[in-house]
Amino acid sequence: MVLNEEQQLLNDTISDFLDEHAPTEALRALRDNPDAPAWSEPLWQQLCEMGVPAVAQPESEGGLGFGWLGLGAVLKQMGRRLSVTPLLSSVVFAGGVVRRCGSDSQRKQWLSNLMDGSLIATVAFQDTKHFNPLPSLRETEDGRLSGDKYLVMGASKAELLLVTALRQDGRLGIAVLPATSAGVAISEEMLFDGNRYATVSLTGVAVDETQWLAGEDVGAGFAAALDDATLGLCAEMMGGARELLDRTVTYLSEREQFGVKIGSFQALQHRCAQAYCQLELADSALLGALQKIDRGEPNLSDAVSRAKALVGDVYEHISNEAVQLHGGMGVTDEMDIGLFLKRSRVCNQLFGDSHWHRDRFATLRGF
Repeated sequence: MVLNEEQQLLNDTISDFLDEHAPTEALRALRDNPDAPAWSEPLWQQLCEMGVPAVAQPESEGGLGFGWLGLGAVLKQMGRRLSVTPLLSSVVFAGGVVRRCGSDSQRKQWLSNLMDGSLIATVAFQDTKHFNPLPSLRETEDGRLSGDKYLVMGASKAELLLVTALRQDGRLGIAVLPATSAGVAISEEMLFDGNRYATVSLTGVAVDETQWLAGEDVGAGFAAALDDATLGLCAEMMGGARELLDRTVTYLSEREQFGVKIGSFQALQHRCAQAYCQLELADSALLGALQKIDRGEPNLSDAVSRAKALVGDVYEHISNEAVQLHGGMGVTDEMDIGLFLKRSRVCNQLFGDSHWHRDRFATLRGF
């Protein structure tokens, strides 16, 4: 479960690029400017020119053919720098929904533009502020939608909203709505991780039949796309957790107390060793799930839940340890450690927390 030579080259290239163009300070600049957009448009354009949105797409479809292991490497590097881009929300999640749930004509209409980054879309699927993949929003008899969708990523800059709802016959449906549609209101707010999320309010929004994704099994397709997005988020989280541990080990090897490097204290070494073991276990679960996608294996949900539960736990644990081992400085805004801790808390809630995924894993395994 290691990267091949080409995937490693991609990893190194993205790492060097993000070091120069999107260090952690870029998140602070977006966070501290209330008038700033959800992400840097010049940065996204540069990533698109490098072909990043098409990393996992097969070469036969115009992509770069690095597979999901390659995409995971890119998202890990972004997680190490807390980079803010629409790669996860628009390319991985919205693109996955269109690919898995749309008809041939709908995929032809939207997918290529989503995959090259020229079209920005997002998925509005949570009907409550707590994670639940099943919508309660229902299409009315006259074909309209009214209700709220919460924690929608990148909605303020999205051109298309992919809105989940129950059709009149009770089946899951996904409506593709222009963000400027009559009756659509987008209210954006910043959570404490410095990223912007939105509440999308629908008031009597008329949905033509042609606006509903028309794949053979929309319900199964959406569940698979959500699993794909969850693994993408796991990769970002894993990058953040590894960056935290690396920074903490470096700090312990440099910080002196009473003339002694505190990294020489055995108790602190034990804590770092335990965190490292947990990190490697979670990373193995993530890489195993990404490999299963590349091999085309079906029924990935248990592997996805295993990865999300383990990665969520280790990101939270290492962020706690990093703050404590840095002492009081760890929670000051001058240091980046607190930024990673805040990001870990938000990521653990997105797409289901560790408890939710443990329950799903147990259910899928027949417990």
